[in-house]
Amino acid sequence: MKNGAVSVLNAVKNFVWVILGLFILVATPTGWLYDLWAGEGTGQGQRPTKEVRQIDGQEDVEDFFLSQAPATITGGELVACPLARLRDVKQEGMHYYRRRGGGRRATYVSEYRSADYPLPVRERLFQDIVGGCFYNRYYLKELTDGSWLCVYFDDYLALTGAENYPVGYVRYTTTEERRMLDVMAEDYDLDSVYVLDMYRHGKAGWMADVIVRLVIMVVVVFVVVSVGDMWKKRRGKPEDV
Repeated sequence: MKNGAVSVLNAVKNFVWVILGLFILVATPTGWLYDLWAGEGTGQGQRPTKEVRQIDGQEDVEDFFLSQAPATITGGELVACPLARLRDVKQEGMHYYRRRGGGRRATYVSEYRSADYPLPVRERLFQDIVGGCFYNRYYLKELTDGSWLCVYFDDYLALTGAENYPVGYVRYTTTEERRMLDVMAEDYDLDSVYVLDMYRHGKAGWMADVIVRLVIMVVVVFVVVSVGDMWKKRRGKPEDV
């Protein structure tokens, strides 16, 4: 009976370790690591210098677009949009994996991941945890004049509640972006033609990012196990599993 209880406890512990490892692998916000070397300037995704102006109202958006002047925003209310886009667009397409027993399995990765509007809780959780490994979500940002602007940046900034955002440039929306914004325009005062893109595209390839996440996962698990072993030794109790 005792051996059976130990086996069940070991199985539960192994399951917890697997879940913890997968969570760390897919949910760790790694974007800030790559931004450490972004520097200051007027380049997209850099920390803004004093010459970079803030977008205050809807009437400023078209001027920033026509002049292609660098722009930024400051902290304030953000509304999550029902659309996310791959951080590395080169990941889009068919991906093939070898199966155990031979053969290959194909998986298609879409550039965009869309959801119903209003954004369901389950989809938001998926984007935060699973989809967050490869996708950045779009947001609406409230401007000082009460209107809203679609913005796109690295998701870790929303996770940490940043007050200062990187440099961006106003561009035309893509078909998928405009379709999403047209739906949200029924509830928000916005122009579905423009988006402020503040993401430094190409700062990290998706395969390299997976390797970074694996390294972080191994380090975290090693630290947790080491601390657990030290705690057991301090208590002076032998391991029972």
